[in-house]
Amino acid sequence: MRPPPPPAPEAAALAAVPSTLARRAGLLPLTLRDGVLRVGTAAASGTAPDDAAARRRAEVLEEVRVRAGAVAVETVPVVDPVAGLLLAEAGRTLASATTGGTDAVAVVDAALDAAVGRDASDVHLEPTPEGLRLRLRRDGDLHDLATLPAALRDAVVARIKVRAGLDVAERRAAQDGRMVHPTPGGDVAVRVATLPARHGERVTLRLLPRGPAAALDRLGLPGAVVAALAGAGAARDGLVVLCGPTGSGKTTTLHALLGRLAGGSRAVMTLEDPVEREVPGATQTQVDAAAGLTFAAGLRHLLRHDPDVLLVGEVRDAETAVLALEAARTGHLVLTTLHAVDAPGAVDRLADLGLPAARVVPVLRLIVAQRLHAVPCPGCAAGGCRDCDGTGTRGRTAVAEAVAFDAALRADVLGAPDAAGRRRLLDAAAHPRPDDLPAARAAAGPARTGAVLAAAPGGRT
Repeated sequence: MRPPPPPAPEAAALAAVPSTLARRAGLLPLTLRDGVLRVGTAAASGTAPDDAAARRRAEVLEEVRVRAGAVAVETVPVVDPVAGLLLAEAGRTLASATTGGTDAVAVVDAALDAAVGRDASDVHLEPTPEGLRLRLRRDGDLHDLATLPAALRDAVVARIKVRAGLDVAERRAAQDGRMVHPTPGGDVAVRVATLPARHGERVTLRLLPRGPAAALDRLGLPGAVVAALAGAGAARDGLVVLCGPTGSGKTTTLHALLGRLAGGSRAVMTLEDPVEREVPGATQTQVDAAAGLTFAAGLRHLLRHDPDVLLVGEVRDAETAVLALEAARTGHLVLTTLHAVDAPGAVDRLADLGLPAARVVPVLRLIVAQRLHAVPCPGCAAGGCRDCDGTGTRGRTAVAEAVAFDAALRADVLGAPDAAGRRRLLDAAAHPRPDDLPAARAAAGPARTGAVLAAAPGGRT
């Protein structure tokens, strides 16, 4: 759940405190009325006298009193005042940009500042006949940020390309890059993707998460799915597959699992595109297709370094799928992601990539499918308020299903007469009810016995 946004400052207060001072002290100017300047701070009172941050804030507040004139300064606690300042400055810049009153450099900084301040995952820059439409993705949905005039369209795209190290002159081919956006709260890594479109180039900026992954049991996954992941992570070999659409949290879940495994007695290595967050204790490698380091080529190199646990960011093609399977069959625990609708469908998807069920089922340890669903805003119960920017939602929670494989389930699946029978078995294992599995076994083929570990109290995804 995201924290509530900081309050919106008034123009008079912003004008009274230079942004350089406000950022240095972590202040958010709020109001200037009747000789009283109210500023928000992360900790308004009770800070220890020897706290360096408190001393810096006191110095800046004294400078504010001098600059603002004969005003009394009142401090109030605010959730993340720096984010509030970023949002305020970004709003002013983008408002000016809609009338051509600012340049591309300021626009790109403002769009990224707004994304950071609003806890957005992506910034979409979409060319239109009128100009450039800017939208932010929050809680899975896109929300309008601003529409820039056509005169700024090419300049904004060029500015992003320069920062991402892309070819500014190349407008007919898609390009991928990466850049870093500095903020008072620390640098934010940004993945950049461009695409030629009818009215210009489309750009998508993905803000990569900062800091280590949350603990596995803090992701909001159903308890039985967490237990299944922890059990699979304790295995010495086999294949663990996370599936779902883009943005469903697959990599976050795998990083949380890796956090339990790295730094111990096992060698943990990853091959990712991109490396979204650091996993302490793991060796992480970035895929670089331009340099010949594809998933398939990189996996061959990683296997020469005697790993125990391998994370292959995504199985995208037949070559990578075959190599990942061979690694899982030869004493390595392989974790990967796959685009599939649900957990039972992952077996068919792997078959499409050249891994028929007869080859993949014997080494499968676990398949998890997950989605992220928006949570109704607690401040307005989905009615729309300032805390949720009028959307009615704030934050997302995970919904997941899991199929954990044991000898009995493997035998049942391999003995199924066709794909439909296999699907019935896996579907029953993913959503167990007292009579599901026996009925599925009877429909799929000869009866077998054995326990199946699988659960999805979160419901179908």
